[in-house]
Amino acid sequence: MSQTASPATEVVALNADVVGYSALMADDFESTTAAMGEIRKVVDENVTGSGGTLVNFVGDNFMAIFSDSKDAMQSAIAISRALEAYNGDEKSRQVRFRMGLDQGSVTVSGDQYFGDALNVAARIQALAPVGGVSISGRVYRSLDEPALRFQSVGRKSLKNLPEEVQVFQFTDLPTGGGAPSAARGLSLAEPTVAVLPIHADSLEPGLQSVAGVLRDDLIHRLVQVRRLRVVDATIGSRADSPDETVRYLLETGVHQVGDQVRVYAKLVDVTSMNIVTTNRWTATTGELLALSDDVAEETARAIEVELVIGEPAGLYADLEDPVAIQNIYTGWYHLSAGSPEGIVKAIEYFGRVAVSHPDLTFGHVLSAFAYWMWASMVLGPERGAYLEKALKGARVAEKLGDHTGLAQMVIAGTLMFQGESVQALEKLNNLVIRRPTCDVTYAVEGSVRRYLGDWEKSVDLLDKAMRLTAANNPWYPTVQACSFFLGGRIEAAASTAEAVIEHQPSNLEALLVLIAAQVEMGLERRARATAELVRERFPSVDIERWLTENPYQKREMVDRWRADLATAGVFD
Repeated sequence: MSQTASPATEVVALNADVVGYSALMADDFESTTAAMGEIRKVVDENVTGSGGTLVNFVGDNFMAIFSDSKDAMQSAIAISRALEAYNGDEKSRQVRFRMGLDQGSVTVSGDQYFGDALNVAARIQALAPVGGVSISGRVYRSLDEPALRFQSVGRKSLKNLPEEVQVFQFTDLPTGGGAPSAARGLSLAEPTVAVLPIHADSLEPGLQSVAGVLRDDLIHRLVQVRRLRVVDATIGSRADSPDETVRYLLETGVHQVGDQVRVYAKLVDVTSMNIVTTNRWTATTGELLALSDDVAEETARAIEVELVIGEPAGLYADLEDPVAIQNIYTGWYHLSAGSPEGIVKAIEYFGRVAVSHPDLTFGHVLSAFAYWMWASMVLGPERGAYLEKALKGARVAEKLGDHTGLAQMVIAGTLMFQGESVQALEKLNNLVIRRPTCDVTYAVEGSVRRYLGDWEKSVDLLDKAMRLTAANNPWYPTVQACSFFLGGRIEAAASTAEAVIEHQPSNLEALLVLIAAQVEMGLERRARATAELVRERFPSVDIERWLTENPYQKREMVDRWRADLATAGVFD
């Protein structure tokens, strides 16, 4: 006798799969089988306790359904945390799920459940990090809960599904699955370098200790590099298996041939196994200890340029004056902080270079860029004064033959703020970059294009800028978030702004983009919570004036933005 299917019902489906189940079974069948029996009890208890129904639990996979997305999410969180407690300190046999959630209609026939939500949840869970939870855009939009934080991983093509699905990852789990992948993708976190043990097998016994000194001196110098995290791979972990957050490995070695030694240092990106930078030195055995300072300094400087400061420092390092180079490095560090205090210090250091080398472009163009950055952060008459200083410095650099294109970009940006949009566009269209590897140049152009309403071009330029540097200034994705919002890419605007705020909590522009995006996605509780943060962090800022004085050419976009902020209570 055939069974009649129930009417379609709207549910939230939770699908979960144990990571590495086959390996666990092969390693210890009895222990794994016993563990899965205990874990099923944990799952059943948490699903039922959250008002859900456990549809099935077969082998290493289970599926559950809930009538409410918040209940489903809270169940997934509870299961993940319960498993962490269950695993304890046992490192070799961790049992963790990948979990995925989707929302949609399902039908029931007997004990069988059917519906796209079940299939999508299964596909999404495969994209989740180990121990983590991924959800679809449908679930994200229904979770208007400020306490739950997510990062977008973009639109994904899923097997046997005709349309791409927007996927988000939950960021606050206690496992490795809780890392905010969007922030990682934007390269806003400090880069981490693990220093491996030095290879010194060919050294005679009397020189083995000297090799250790070289490595210690190198670590000592690296930890002085600001915005760089350094891990000693021989402490607290296996040397060949550093912390999973490490992206870069520094391999060093000393080879001896007779009374000659060759020292090398090689930085490798473990995500691609590409060599980022490499150096080598030759000396006699008697000179090896004296060589240590040079090895440490030159290696640290090379890593500093590649991973922290980026291409601008690489260009300006062409200066032969070490004092001028140091002033530029120091100024760039302060500028990258993105704060008014940092910009003031940057202008001071860049100004020293403009005075000491008036016939070179470097000091002038960097000072101009810093003044432009400062002008973009202030309101009222002060802005005009800073813009004039930016324009003056940029024109001096342009006349001297600036080869980065940054001088022209600063001029265009200044004209934009002064209301000369036609001249700004003409400057952009006539841009000549003879050395097109400066990320800042593309970022400034992207910023100006954003004001002109050319949002797609702006997004592309910011992507290019972020590909050119290992550690981005949060200003880059902030501009990109604005451009996404301008183009109606609301989910992308929200996720990009959230990634910026994760790294820089007091970024006003990113917070305002996030509020507007949350309102337009129907997440008004979240929007009001974010608006409260703005009022707390910026009690003296006139947001209405800030919007009015930003030189967006499409004023209807500003009106829309203002209306969204009003809905969230920013102006209360």
